[in-house]
Amino acid sequence: MKRLRSIWPSSIKNRLFVSILLFVLVPSTFLQLRNISQMETMMKTNISQQNAAQLDSLKNGIESLRIGVLGGLLQLERDPELRAMLTDPEAFPEEDLPLQIGARLLTLKQRLMNALVPVHITLADKDGHVYTTTEEGAPKRDVSNAGFKAQPEFAKLAESGQSYLWETHESRDVLQDLFPQSELYSLFGRLETVNGGTFGYLRISIDIRTWVQSITNGFQVKQTYYLFDGNLQPILLPQDDRTTALLRGMPALFANDPIHYETDGSNQFIYNGIYLPNLNWTLIARFPLEALSGNIRAMRHQVIVSFSATVIAFIAITYAIVASVVSPLRTLQRRMKELVDKELDVSIPEKRFKGELLVLAKAFNGMIDDIRGLISRLRAEERQKEAFHFQMLMSQMNPHFLLNTLNTIKWNARNHGDKGTFEICQNLGRLLESSLNSEVDLVHLKEEIELVKAYAYIQSFRYDHSFKTEYEIGEELEYALVPKLSLQPLVENALHHGLVHMKDNGVIRIAAMRQGDRLRIEIADNGQGIGGQGLGGEKPRAGRKRKGIGISNLRDRLDLLFKGQADLSLKPLEQGTIVVLEMPLMMASPYGKGESINVENSSR
Repeated sequence: MKRLRSIWPSSIKNRLFVSILLFVLVPSTFLQLRNISQMETMMKTNISQQNAAQLDSLKNGIESLRIGVLGGLLQLERDPELRAMLTDPEAFPEEDLPLQIGARLLTLKQRLMNALVPVHITLADKDGHVYTTTEEGAPKRDVSNAGFKAQPEFAKLAESGQSYLWETHESRDVLQDLFPQSELYSLFGRLETVNGGTFGYLRISIDIRTWVQSITNGFQVKQTYYLFDGNLQPILLPQDDRTTALLRGMPALFANDPIHYETDGSNQFIYNGIYLPNLNWTLIARFPLEALSGNIRAMRHQVIVSFSATVIAFIAITYAIVASVVSPLRTLQRRMKELVDKELDVSIPEKRFKGELLVLAKAFNGMIDDIRGLISRLRAEERQKEAFHFQMLMSQMNPHFLLNTLNTIKWNARNHGDKGTFEICQNLGRLLESSLNSEVDLVHLKEEIELVKAYAYIQSFRYDHSFKTEYEIGEELEYALVPKLSLQPLVENALHHGLVHMKDNGVIRIAAMRQGDRLRIEIADNGQGIGGQGLGGEKPRAGRKRKGIGISNLRDRLDLLFKGQADLSLKPLEQGTIVVLEMPLMMASPYGKGESINVENSSR
């Protein structure tokens, strides 16, 4: 596996290219080679079937020829005039006897010659006369009666008691002139009377090679034929000993399956054979494969060359297609590398692409635009936070001086027994200390409520205790995180704009509740509503002459801390106004003095 990974291409273009070659081209190559092999096998099978049909035709021809020759033997044997001429030749004129017997033999020869069979007939009587079908002008050799009847085939007839037999032999006596260097297939027979007496000896010889050639000249498939007898001795001899040795092992292969074929070691010839049971022969045909569609090897070479050219074209086209698909990806890769160097000032030209690649280019450009916008907003927020921080630092200078002065007044009042002034200074000090702590943006709700109580205590002296503050805070929410000094401006807004004209019975209710994963804080008053009248029908106060800095400041801080997930809204009541502050609910365990909370991480 590691070695495969080491040689596997690293670039996506080369991976796609190699994958296509492996999963498309390689299987196609094996399939093409398999098709070539199957085509060769199919063509060989077709030729084998044609050869088997021709061999079967030859087999039927040989059988028909044997029947015709036997019929000629019976015809001569049953001819009473011929029997009389052979048994009593002196009863016929000496000059007419050869003509009449010769005429009968020639008639039989012509009938057999209709099958294009080279035939020679020799007939001998018991008185020493020999008659043949040698035509005038042909070489003629005298045949003695004794020599003719002394042939070993007639001796076999006498020993076996049969009336005829078939034998293959070489040319002899008069046949040497007619069929030189030929393999002859001859019928040796005795002409017998009804009583079993012999009145003549007959030999009908057939030139097997010439007959086979004359028959196969009309065949569509040209090939060479060989004959073997039952002892695997060749009748029609091959041209060389190597072929003879090869063919000797084939007769047994063709005995039961005439369609079966064999090829030689060099795959140059295909062999078919058929068994002739009546003769105990095997006829074998040899067909040159070079004649099959001109040349099978040349055809295979042509197919391979054509396929190779197709493969080269396929590789070139595939490489071009892969390159065209990967080129946009490489462009995207280059643009992504340039993002940092060019500070996101990059884009992909969309006019160069179509389809899915165009969608990809548009998505990339859209992503870059979104990132630019996000960075721009983040930078604006950072600048805004820096400005707030600067303003806070500037505002801390005077409160430090005021806090020290306030502490002096507080202890002076206590030393003189002025308890009210002492408590006012003490609560005011709490507010000033909280405002001076710029390291923390979120505080526990419990702490924020303590600051509200300090502020309300101070304001109760200003308004002659004309209002009261009610709190509905569950213990489970005491350690919920809220922005520092977020409730004090809302209570101040309720006093200055709602209860300012009420002489008594003013109520400010502060409630906190949990709604799923959000914290809801309500600050309601029963004073003058938005644009309405207070209790007792007092006239509403004229509109404020300056902008409400506390509420606006709180909204900006909520946006910075919660990124739009907090909401501040004012709603009129039947009597008074309610301010609703909603934000994500965040719980934190109490922390000790000097510890801090990462406000940004908590809010995000």
